[in-house]
Amino acid sequence: MQENETLVLGIDLCDDITQVTVMRPHAAEPDAVCFDVRTRKEFLPTLLCLGKDGEWSIGEVLQPELRVLPPFFHAAVCGAAVEAGGMTYFGRELLERYVALLMKKIRERFSEQEIGFVAITCEETNTNEQARSMLLDIFELKEGFAGRCMVLSHLEAFLHFVIRQEKSLWENGSAVFDYTTDGLLFYHMECRLAGGRRLLVSDYKDYSDSIPPGFITQGESGQGALAFERLAERALQQKTGSLFVTGRGFEGEWVSDVLRLLSSGRRVFRGQNLYTQGACYSGTEVFRNEQNVDFSVLTPEQITVDVSLVAENAAQEDAVLLAKAGELYREIHAQAEVILDGTDKVTFKILPAGETTPRLVRIAPEIPELRGDRTNRYQIRVFFVKRDTMVLQLKDIGFGTFYPSTYRIYEEIVDFSHWEQ
Repeated sequence: MQENETLVLGIDLCDDITQVTVMRPHAAEPDAVCFDVRTRKEFLPTLLCLGKDGEWSIGEVLQPELRVLPPFFHAAVCGAAVEAGGMTYFGRELLERYVALLMKKIRERFSEQEIGFVAITCEETNTNEQARSMLLDIFELKEGFAGRCMVLSHLEAFLHFVIRQEKSLWENGSAVFDYTTDGLLFYHMECRLAGGRRLLVSDYKDYSDSIPPGFITQGESGQGALAFERLAERALQQKTGSLFVTGRGFEGEWVSDVLRLLSSGRRVFRGQNLYTQGACYSGTEVFRNEQNVDFSVLTPEQITVDVSLVAENAAQEDAVLLAKAGELYREIHAQAEVILDGTDKVTFKILPAGETTPRLVRIAPEIPELRGDRTNRYQIRVFFVKRDTMVLQLKDIGFGTFYPSTYRIYEEIVDFSHWEQ
């Protein structure tokens, strides 16, 4: 069967519900998959049930004799075990069983067509790379999708969803509030230009300490709505063209009045399947080998500045690029050597994505008095401790036997998280 005749799946796995979308051959948009024609629900409870005969099942509990196992997704991610009915199960074992039954349902649902690619997304992969690796292992090794699957975080899935909507929704930035069983999460993106490149710069914040799970359903909903409204106003200080709210916590009517207030100057949407759609869009692009968007996506693990070492002399100024916007901050370990010539400072040029005028950072190490021009040599080291926090280090490495190293290290920490765009 040819690739353009096969299906692409987007699967959103959460601790409480699972959602699936499908991109059909030649289609431009994914469709939600309903497993129950009676209810038309576009999700499955992430439940494993065990019958008296030892038969496993997933989804709705339709028979009272079925024993429902406790939630297992977090246990699988953390490598923990689950106790149920006097038995101990490894969380990963239960997740593998759940995925196998889920894929069996999907294959039965689309028995006449082949599944060519699967894109999986889950909230845990925002911060947990082990969760990403585990899901890849399960789908590649257990379900036979080696080389035909990918795993995205919810943040990445949101980005892939929103940039495939009409331009007015994202060109001035977009954000999403997700009220999950773990609390309130916030994702934000903005568009920038950098050196001819179009960048989508994203950010992620966890507000679960302020709005914990079940907070708005406890007591009077009006108090919870007011707390969310105030928090949203703080989080959305930077104006966005669109705002999405998702998650089971936003299913009540309490949120309608708040969303009307937040819709001033932006378009607001409430829905439950943007992550699985975003995963499906991304998976389809990879599977069909298409490039439907001309953006580079920057996650919170990637830096948003270009960093250069400036070599100054009377004739000209040259700059050596040490770090580039889009690189993973943990992987940046740039080094260079510099000899000071007619100056007592080392200059760095920092160009934030979306800006045309660089910022200059100068470090003036203590130079021993007996040294003259071209006898002060330093090793430069640049690394990041966070996406927006950079460390510049200068180490005196001396200049020959007449000017031995003092082994002094001069360090400057540059925090550009509050730099105005």
